[in-house]
Amino acid sequence: MRSGPADVPPTADSAVYLNESAVDGPFAAGLNRDAKALVYATQRPAAFGALTEASGDPAWKTIPSWYVLGLKDQIIPPAAQRTMADRAGSTVTEYDAGHLGLLTEPKTVVHAIQDAARAEIRVG
Repeated sequence: MRSGPADVPPTADSAVYLNESAVDGPFAAGLNRDAKALVYATQRPAAFGALTEASGDPAWKTIPSWYVLGLKDQIIPPAAQRTMADRAGSTVTEYDAGHLGLLTEPKTVVHAIQDAARAEIRVG
């Protein structure tokens, strides 16, 4: 991740980006070279504080949740994802994808979303 000059520590408002090597490697694992280049070139900055500061009350405490877990994710270890999903009581769909499974396995993601929508219709 990069945010500016290496000798200046980031603040909560600092814009951060992924380094090309991170996108080319673990972040976009499973994508071809052209797709990786597109992800790198079109990424939007994140505020450093969004990655380090606490958020508000989690929605999963009051509403049902679903989780799509990429077993090949090299950014957030699958065991950590499983712990988060279990804590939230999520319905989990595991698939053989990396961190950007939304791009590499879109049909699996769409099916998980459809399952969640159908479940909500039955409950709601």
